[in-house]
Amino acid sequence: MVWIARHGDLLIRNTNKVPSNLKPANTVITAEGEKTGHKHQLHGNVTVYKQELGSLYFKVKTSAELVHQEHKTIRIPEGMYRVEQEREFNPFENVRRVVLD
Repeated sequence: MVWIARHGDLLIRNTNKVPSNLKPANTVITAEGEKTGHKHQLHGNVTVYKQELGSLYFKVKTSAELVHQEHKTIRIPEGMYRVEQEREFNPFENVRRVVLD
């Protein structure tokens, strides 16, 4: 079953394909706001993993919630997930960049 959610500038989707080079991160924060100091934070029985190139994954062992001060809290069922940061393309500068929250 496919599970996808948008949480501000983050796209979260369940996955069965997990890179072998994931390392546990000592955090429950999936993204931090660069200007406001707000953060997307996981609550529950969760382990966050980071890939060497910066991709972020997390495993929910029972159930969890993703919380942010400016977005509605979402419930996340048990499973493995990948977090993708929204990107934008500027055709005038021919540049792609991560959207800043």
